[in-house]
Order: sequence, then structure tokens, then C-alpha cells
Amino acid sequence: MKRLSTLLIAAVVPVAFAAPSLAQEGKVLGVVDNGRTEIVFKAADTSDIDMQKLHTWSSFATEHPDIARTLGYHPSLINDDGWVKKHPELAEFFAAHPDIREAMEEDPGNYVAPPPREEESRAER
Repeated sequence: MKRLSTLLIAAVVPVAFAAPSLAQEGKVLGVVDNGRTEIVFKAADTSDIDMQKLHTWSSFATEHPDIARTLGYHPSLINDDGWVKKHPELAEFFAAHPDIREAMEEDPGNYVAPPPREEESRAER
């Protein structure tokens, strides 16, 4: 009996810890059926995103929406020192947070996204 309970614990504990991760990864957010093609949208895996960096950037982006919007449409500007220098607030932010700039250069999609087009934002209302 003791051996059975030990085996049961050994099997259940890892599954219990993995379950929330698996549930999030498999969560279906929406499905689009377009004739012969079905597109399934699932929640993104955020386990590799440093949430503190994301919150820090989000605070800056909220205070400077024009800069954030431009980077959303043109994320390659993150690497353009000339453009960054034209925006002293952004240059100061990157000077204070070089790790965030590096993370944005590696994967800008984690930090900036194009804002919805005018017709898309009207459709959401």
C-alpha cells in the first residue's frame, strides 16, 4: 500500500504542476472557418516573456502613445539610433533600460504591435 501511494504521488505531482501550463497553451480563443480552411487562434505562451520588462515598456508606451504607435507600424526603428535620438524620451528610456531595448530588438512582437486599422476599431465598438 505504501509503495502504491508513493507511485501515485510520483505520477500525480508533476501532472498537477504542468496542468495550468497545458491548459493555457491549449486554450482556444476563437475559430475562423473560411470555406475549406479553418484557423484556430490559441492563447500565446508567455512563459518566455519577462513580465517586468513588459510592464515597464507598457508604462512608457502609455505615456508616449505616438512613439509606441510608430514602433508598432515600424518595429525596425528600434535599431535606428538616428530615429531614437530624435525622440529624447525614448533615448532616455533605452539608456535606463538597455535590457528592454535588447529584448525588443530580438523579438519586437512581444512589445509592440500595429494598432488596429480605423475600420477594425469601428467594428469592435
